[in-house]
Amino acid sequence: MKSLVFSFKKTELGRRGIRRITLSDLQYFFRRYGLRVMFTAVLLVGLVAGSICAQNSGESLLNSLDFLFTTNLDARLAQNAAGTFCACFASDFIFLFSVFLLGLTPWGVFVMPFVVLFKGFGTGLTAGYLFAIQKLGGVGFYLLVLLPGTFLFCIALVMFSSNSFMFSKDMFAYTFAKYPPKQSMRSGATTLCSHLMASLIMTFCASLIDTALWTLFAGAFNF
Repeated sequence: MKSLVFSFKKTELGRRGIRRITLSDLQYFFRRYGLRVMFTAVLLVGLVAGSICAQNSGESLLNSLDFLFTTNLDARLAQNAAGTFCACFASDFIFLFSVFLLGLTPWGVFVMPFVVLFKGFGTGLTAGYLFAIQKLGGVGFYLLVLLPGTFLFCIALVMFSSNSFMFSKDMFAYTFAKYPPKQSMRSGATTLCSHLMASLIMTFCASLIDTALWTLFAGAFNF
């Protein structure tokens, strides 16, 4: 019995007591978390693209995108706490609800990554604008005021997008390939709605964090 235990530990942990990552481990990871990794990568690509485009973006473009992203600091700083909360929640809700509606369609699998890409683009646009124009003050403002709420919402968006993508994929397979879904469409829609409620709660919390940080610290930065 003792020899079996030691041989098992040697196989799993290796010679130095560190567990080796095998091909089956990678396959299991991507099978379970592959969609989340994909949407995270799409979000990061949009973030990089937005940061690059911010260097050449005019003020008129940034102001026109303020409803979806925080690109007009003067207008946001003039708002009270209620206005800040409504602006933050409304912009995040648009993306979340768009992903939900796309999840209810069989063609949502083709459009949904572009919604997440656009969210990443806007986030990178805001960060790039602050870093390029406001220098160190913009870096501090983004890290202290904008990043916590944005990070929480991005987690909610990636998680919900993966769930919505799976339901849209089942609808596509059932509609065009005639493959029966793993669960009934009614049960899948109910599960998707429950995921939407959880994501809305995270979005609500992200908006509260944004509002609190804007109210407490935004006035300390001179733009």
